[in-house]
Amino acid sequence: MRQLTPGMILLFILPLALQSASIAQSPKFVAGGADSVSAVVIDDCPLLHSSQMWSTDTEQLWQRVQALLKKSRSDTSSIVKLNLYAISPERLAVFEADILERFPDTRRPAVCAVVTPLPNRTDVALDFVAAGKTTSSDFKRGVKVIREDKDVARILPEGKRIYISGQAARDENLRKATEKTLEGLLDTLRFLNRETEDVVAIKVFLTKMHDGEYVQQAVTETFGKGSEPPIVFVQWQSSQSVPVEIELIGWGGAADQQQEVVEYLTPPNLSASPVFSRVCRINHGKSIYLSGLSAFNADANQHVVDTFGLLENTLALVESSSQYLVKATYYVTDGEISSSLGQYRPKVYNPKRPPAASKATVPIIGSQRQRFLMDMIAVPALDTMMP
Repeated sequence: MRQLTPGMILLFILPLALQSASIAQSPKFVAGGADSVSAVVIDDCPLLHSSQMWSTDTEQLWQRVQALLKKSRSDTSSIVKLNLYAISPERLAVFEADILERFPDTRRPAVCAVVTPLPNRTDVALDFVAAGKTTSSDFKRGVKVIREDKDVARILPEGKRIYISGQAARDENLRKATEKTLEGLLDTLRFLNRETEDVVAIKVFLTKMHDGEYVQQAVTETFGKGSEPPIVFVQWQSSQSVPVEIELIGWGGAADQQQEVVEYLTPPNLSASPVFSRVCRINHGKSIYLSGLSAFNADANQHVVDTFGLLENTLALVESSSQYLVKATYYVTDGEISSSLGQYRPKVYNPKRPPAASKATVPIIGSQRQRFLMDMIAVPALDTMMP
């Protein structure tokens, strides 16, 4: 996975001219040190979040990406984050290389790539986040749905961005567990004075990918046929009583410059944690998308420590820090790594402002068979950036 190599440094600051109908085409390229990975920094703007798109043919898959973006009056140059998936490390390596070759070296999006089984006998998949080439006035009515054939995306309007940590209701029946989990997520959304129409995307971790149809049925039951949000699936390892976990991205309404840049919130029906927030809400300002982070070390403790060091070095380049993370997904392959992560997070995070998070145990993470991978979103420590 090229984005995970500590020696790679790609940092893009992508200014967006919201008063016009196009994205600025000259991002500022900044070379960092040997301990950084790629990041994309964007202003508060409409952000298109796609569903997970599966295929056995990379070229055909990319044509679908282009078609969906064209439908939203955008193109692949606007992609700021790519999440790539394949059924084996070898297939993932080829897939990632193929996709990245489609971007200029100075304009590659942040990338996170993981190994997972996929449905319908497909072997590769992706989802993406792209900046909208549309004036902000187009989105005053809220979240907009984009459809192209069977592919779907929703546009998160400019304004407040909500990240809800993964929730998991206990029930051995997958469909019932999914329904209960979605009920909990929507309760959290209502705590924020938002409704189902404000859901932008959900990410589902489930124990058996071939049972994804039951998750889809529960999503349709909850949101209504034709009103389902974009969904991303990753297979994880969990107990029989917790077959699914779901995290949610939502729109929080108009930006509020009088509030803190980020709020770390706990609904009254959920317990607070010193290492993850139940909800993170960006109230105004920029977002930072980081590529997947993994520092590689045979020792579990050092693997975790070095990966967080890589995170801090990368955040420093974009005038941020671990105190300004808003979303984290941790992929771990075994109990030793999971334990090391659990012991180290309290040393890194301010207990009053840890990121919203999910942790997924998987047998294999990426093309280089890492034991630990972090996928992060942050904001600048101050809502100003380098000129």
